[in-house]
Order: sequence, then C-alpha cells, then structure tokens
Amino acid sequence: MSVELLLLTLWGGILSLAGQWISQIIKKLLRKGEEETIQDRVNRLTKSLEESVSLIGNIETEIKARSKLAKQLEEDINRYNKLVELKKPEVDAITQLLRGELAREGRSTFWKGVTINFLFFVLGAGATLFINMMMN
Repeated sequence: MSVELLLLTLWGGILSLAGQWISQIIKKLLRKGEEETIQDRVNRLTKSLEESVSLIGNIETEIKARSKLAKQLEEDINRYNKLVELKKPEVDAITQLLRGELAREGRSTFWKGVTINFLFFVLGAGATLFINMMMN
C-alpha cells in the first residue's frame, strides 16, 4: 500500500506542477505585453507547491484511515470466525438435546392422546347404554 501512496503522491505533485506550467503559458499568451517579475513567479510556484503538499497530506491521511479500517475489519472477521468455531460444538449439543426432548415429548403426547380418546369412548359408550336403559 505504501507503493500506491508514493505513486499517488508523485502523480499529484506532477499534475499540480503541470497544471501550473500550462496555466503560466496560457497567461503569457493572453498577456503578451505584460512581463511577470521573478518575484511573482516565485510566489506563484511557492503557492502551487504548498497546495500540492496540502493535497498530498490529505491523500496520505485518507489512505492511512482506510488502511486502519481495513486492518480492523480483518481482525473482526478473524474474531468472528474463531467465535463461530468455538460455538459450533455448543450448538450441536443443544440441537441434540432438543431433538431428544422433542422425541420424548412426542411419545408422551401420543399416550396422553390415546388415554383421552379411550376415556371419551368409554363415556360415550356409557352414555349410550344409559340412554338405552332409560328408554326401555
């Protein structure tokens, strides 16, 4: 990433200087009669270099911030993967426990249903016999 930063910085400086040089040529062509003093040129180039340095500083800051964020995200991913691996046996154990409980509950519910159905069958048969005896 430092090579990219160096190249980006270098290109920023080159583009800034090239822009100033082209700007200077255009101004010369437009002014033709007016001569620029050496002090004016030095001031303009100094200002241009200061702007370039400021731009490069901003770029470096942004790249450092993004690099830090990328490292933090990578650490978070590694931490998450470790947690997933640690929790997997626990999840498997809970799943087995729940399956066992559901199987036991299913058998218990079956026998409760059979008992209740038998009870209502007996009550229905008793009611039928009682009604038949009352009618005769």
